[in-house]
Amino acid sequence: MQVVVEKWTPERRRQLTRDALVDAAADVFARRGFEGASLEEIAETAGYTRGAIYKNFDGKEELFFAVLDRRIQAQLEPFGEVIERQGPGGADAAELAEVWRQVMGREEAWVALDLEFLLYALRNPDVRERWVAHERELRRVIAKFIEEHLTAAGLRLRMPADTLAAIVVPTSQGLVEWTMLDPESGDLFGPFIELIITAAVVGADE
Repeated sequence: MQVVVEKWTPERRRQLTRDALVDAAADVFARRGFEGASLEEIAETAGYTRGAIYKNFDGKEELFFAVLDRRIQAQLEPFGEVIERQGPGGADAAELAEVWRQVMGREEAWVALDLEFLLYALRNPDVRERWVAHERELRRVIAKFIEEHLTAAGLRLRMPADTLAAIVVPTSQGLVEWTMLDPESGDLFGPFIELIITAAVVGADE
C-alpha cells in the first residue's frame, strides 16, 4: 500500500503556523488575561519564536481578534445544526436556548477576558476603532448566518437580519455576564430566545 505524503506548500506551512499560534494564544489568554499574556509565552506555548508571531500577526491585539473569530465560528456551528435538524417551520425555543447556554455560558475565563479587552479598547482610541470594525464584521457574519439558516428552514424575519444581529450580539453577551455574576437570577436564555422567535421570526408564507 502506497502512502501518500502531503506536500506542504508555503501557504500550507504558514496556515499551520497561524493555527498553532492561535491555539496557543487562546490557551494563554484564557489563563493570563489579555494584559497578562505575553507574546513570548504564546510563542513558547506554540513551539515557535516571537518572530513567528510578527510574521503572521501585527501583534497581540490582532492575535486576540483571530482567537475571537475562531471562537465565534465554533459557537455558531451548533446553532446551524439545530436549525437544520428542526427543518421547515421549526424554531424550537427550548432546544435553541439549551445550545445557547452550552456555547455562551460555559467559559467564565473568556467572559472576563472579553470584558477586559472591552475596557482596554475604551481606553485606547486606535484599538477601539479596530474593535468596532471587528464587531461590525461579526454582526455581518451573524446576519448572513441567520438569513441562510432561516431560509433553509422555511422561515423569514420581520426585520433586517443586520438589525437583529445588532440586537442579539450585545444582549446575549450581557445575559452571559449577568448570569455568571448572579446565578440565582434564573434561566434568562430561554425567555430571550422565545422573545426573539416571537418578535422576529415568521413562516415564509406569512
